[in-house]
Amino acid sequence: MASRLIPLGALCALAGLLIAAPPSGLAAEAAGPQDKTVTLTLEEALNRTLTHGPELLAVMEELRAVEAEVVLAGRLPDPELSVTLENVAGDGVYQGSDAGELTIELSQPIELGGKRRLRREAAELGRQLATNEQKLAQAVVLAATRQRFIATLSAQEKLALAKEQAEVAAKTLAAAEERIKAGKAPAIDRVRLQGQVNLANLAVSQAERTLLTTRQELASSWNSSQVDFEQVEGDLGVLPNVPPWYALDATLEQTAAAINWRIATALRGVELEQARASRIPDPSVTVGWRQFNESDESAWLFGISMPLPLFSLGQESVVAASSRYHSAKASEANDRNQARVTLLSAWQALADARAEAEVLDSQVVPAAVEGFAAADFGYRAGKFGLLELLDAQRSLFEARQHQLKARTDCHLAAIELQRLQGVETATATH
Repeated sequence: MASRLIPLGALCALAGLLIAAPPSGLAAEAAGPQDKTVTLTLEEALNRTLTHGPELLAVMEELRAVEAEVVLAGRLPDPELSVTLENVAGDGVYQGSDAGELTIELSQPIELGGKRRLRREAAELGRQLATNEQKLAQAVVLAATRQRFIATLSAQEKLALAKEQAEVAAKTLAAAEERIKAGKAPAIDRVRLQGQVNLANLAVSQAERTLLTTRQELASSWNSSQVDFEQVEGDLGVLPNVPPWYALDATLEQTAAAINWRIATALRGVELEQARASRIPDPSVTVGWRQFNESDESAWLFGISMPLPLFSLGQESVVAASSRYHSAKASEANDRNQARVTLLSAWQALADARAEAEVLDSQVVPAAVEGFAAADFGYRAGKFGLLELLDAQRSLFEARQHQLKARTDCHLAAIELQRLQGVETATATH
């Protein structure tokens, strides 16, 4: 803002300083020379989170475990080797080992009822579920990083706005001092304006502490306790678009969450088939070789064994699996309905926040800027009193703060909508 006291020059300078331009420019100006500033982009923050985020590392390990289980599920049941030595260490002719009989048997269970196929299907569905859970976890973790990035960007702009308010308060006090010296204003104006300066400086200190906190929270996204950047890069004034509701509703079934519901229901269905198949006994085929010490002869053995389901027919397992399958179907329908309601609510929040931000950008803030410029000009010219000036100043910065909050809310609503969709799209803050 120009320091001259020529009325027209003051009006133009105030309008140029306070015009509703994106506060991010002020933040960059307040940060100091560019060659001394470490700037973090959203893309870099997301890459750091993907590489070092502890939540994603845990999900990756679980996926590796499930993939190993898929390989294991496709294998045949292990055969059983049995070695027995009979008719030894007894009485009479069975003393010692001369009458002993050595038998070596190999038994192989044969799965009936498609048990192996069903086991592979269940393992494959479990792998798909784990893969999809990884996508959901990634969407949640990256959404958290985006939210923290926006919070940091908002804190930067809030600090810039607080410094601007403190500067305006100080210059208003200086202008009042000249009027007081000239006898055109009462000395009480100095006390009132000094109070405004003190409050504005306090707001700057609070905004600085808030920025430190948000930067630390952002660094924690990639498991870092050290903040190696001084500012983040972005423009909250570039508002995210609001997609049409019918387009969102049409893609609900393609979201990662919807895929998870279907996989979970299908897995319960396979578990029901497994319970039914488990009621079919699995025979074991045995082949063996026996050595007769007395005659020094040998012979082959062949046999088959079959479990007898006398005490457990498996009916209870079928009933339990059937109940879980129908419960999964009911949960899927309920989750789908709830997801549609939640998605609609998030979409409405984004639409409302963008509409509010647009009104503030195009109407409220420009009017407040014009009102403050006129009040400042009138105060310097002796046409308005201090109360009118302070009221216009307060209205201006309340509008600017409201504008910053609306822009921030708009970006946060877009992030939440993106998280619910479980997909990664380009950010609007670049």
